[in-house]
Amino acid sequence: MTPRSLPIALCMIFALLLLSAGCLAGTGGPDLESLSQVRESLNRTQEEYDAQVASEPENATAWCVRALVYLNNNGQNEEAMKSCDQALALDPEYGMAWYVKGVALVNLQRYDEAEACFLNASRCDPELADNAAGMIRRYCGD
Repeated sequence: MTPRSLPIALCMIFALLLLSAGCLAGTGGPDLESLSQVRESLNRTQEEYDAQVASEPENATAWCVRALVYLNNNGQNEEAMKSCDQALALDPEYGMAWYVKGVALVNLQRYDEAEACFLNASRCDPELADNAAGMIRRYCGD
């Protein structure tokens, strides 16, 4: 996976989430058959990224996208954090991995740790600074 593949993968995951919520289906809400299809698709996607990191264990982007898939597939926050940790072991300055790890930590209500991740995300990737600051204000503020 190339770094340019990350935005494409993120868009695909976002579209799947919108579909699962009924936002793209035009039906006003999800039906059980559509949710089942989305779940199957997410599980296939999860398996694909498991295979991707197995075949390219030194690819920080693959680990980060895998983290997003796990984060968005039934809230597997711990597994998402493990993938972020692997991405960060490969590239400690990978802002998106810091950001995704922060989201997983927010989901686990570990706000102090999340704040540190969002600050690292901002430092490593200034384009994430506004989003990270918003997450800090919303979830990590006093």
